[in-house]
Amino acid sequence: MLELYLVRHGETLSNCQGVYCGWLDVELTDMGIYQAEESAKRLREVPLDLILTSGLNRTRKTAEIINKYHHVEIHSEGRFREMNFGRWEGLSYEEIRYRFPNELKSWEKEWLDYPVPEGESLRQMYGRVKEAIDQLCIDYPQGKILLVSHGGCIRGILSHLIGSGIEDYWKYKIENCGITKIEIVDGYPVLTMLNR
Repeated sequence: MLELYLVRHGETLSNCQGVYCGWLDVELTDMGIYQAEESAKRLREVPLDLILTSGLNRTRKTAEIINKYHHVEIHSEGRFREMNFGRWEGLSYEEIRYRFPNELKSWEKEWLDYPVPEGESLRQMYGRVKEAIDQLCIDYPQGKILLVSHGGCIRGILSHLIGSGIEDYWKYKIENCGITKIEIVDGYPVLTMLNR
């Protein structure tokens, strides 16, 4: 059996400011560090075999804090990054509406397939996340793996493994440092924990 533990990174200043933050490499706030420490305590009795991150600072720092109880190797996999918001990175919704009104209308109308300026579409992000998680499940058919990633990425994984596909993307709310667990037995995934 493969046990996947999915953890969203701790709080960042971008989260507090309510701005779009996909590939921006931001740091954890003091609250984000505290959240990661609390997640570490909840996961300390789980004998992890591997820890993966998206490679961005906020996921790497969260993983390092959790890893103080495990001392396993931390690997980076860029396909588990958040959606690339391109020229919208670091902007609030109001700023985007003011500076990119036509593009925002197109994005809201075609939320699955419209790529943000110099970024990507939700379907493109979902495609790379789906590819990465499928490969992970092939490479590690058993064991206990922690993936520290992003809200959008974890929603994509849940939509793919548990839901009916990308259309289920908005059915999951993923909290900072919430722990989600999926057990995969003989290729059959079961959601056993969400935002714990």
